[in-house]
Amino acid sequence: MKVRTLKGMSRRFVGLGIVGGCLLVSSLSTVQAGWKLECVGRNPAWSVDVLPKSLQTRVGGKSAILPILAKSQAHGRHNRVAIKTKIRGANRSDRLDLTLTFTKSCRSSVNGKLMSFRAKGQFNQTSLSGCCRAIRQ
Repeated sequence: MKVRTLKGMSRRFVGLGIVGGCLLVSSLSTVQAGWKLECVGRNPAWSVDVLPKSLQTRVGGKSAILPILAKSQAHGRHNRVAIKTKIRGANRSDRLDLTLTFTKSCRSSVNGKLMSFRAKGQFNQTSLSGCCRAIRQ
């Protein structure tokens, strides 16, 4: 398994594209490709929009826009799909660590839809668990 790590804001966030029905990782930014990742979950109610340089976070009643500080991806041997992606964002008062795993079989507890990624993470000291999907902006 290959792992690529990007730190800081000097590089663009790897964007998403759909080719032949599969979610593929490309070198385009999500702004150019017109895609973003939308993650949602319950207990507590939360959502995160993964954008090229920031994470728009809503957990419980609190909202925050966090710059992406670090991201690493693990790819499978014969495919270009990012099997596991770890993203860290923080500002002065808030911190989010989010791990996205490509499963193609995550059923959202919020809307019941089948989504491509399983999400697990921590926002400050609050555990998060849910699903993510790529949506066109």
